[in-house]
Amino acid sequence: MPIPLSDIAAIVAAARLQGPPTVRTGLDRRPVRVLTLRGPRPDELYDFTLDDGHRRWRLDSVSHASGIDMHGRTLGRRLSARLNVLHGTAAEHFGQRPRPSALP
Repeated sequence: MPIPLSDIAAIVAAARLQGPPTVRTGLDRRPVRVLTLRGPRPDELYDFTLDDGHRRWRLDSVSHASGIDMHGRTLGRRLSARLNVLHGTAAEHFGQRPRPSALP
């Protein structure tokens, strides 16, 4: 059953991160950014992905107590822009930005 866009927007707006952003290799061997957000229920995790070279994020899957539901829904420009900001903020928070080399 598809998740209403209003529910996805509420999850993105709440921005409850579940750990640092990650990168995985896609089927075409290109990097895919992954950002996981907690859903409205305690056991739900929403995985959003952005393939290398693409501009719009996708809701890939929802994990919950009874398993994983695959969705594959591409998000619009505004939600994608918000996820770009969240990804950058999360990367900074979890220390994933390149650090300047230490001076001797």
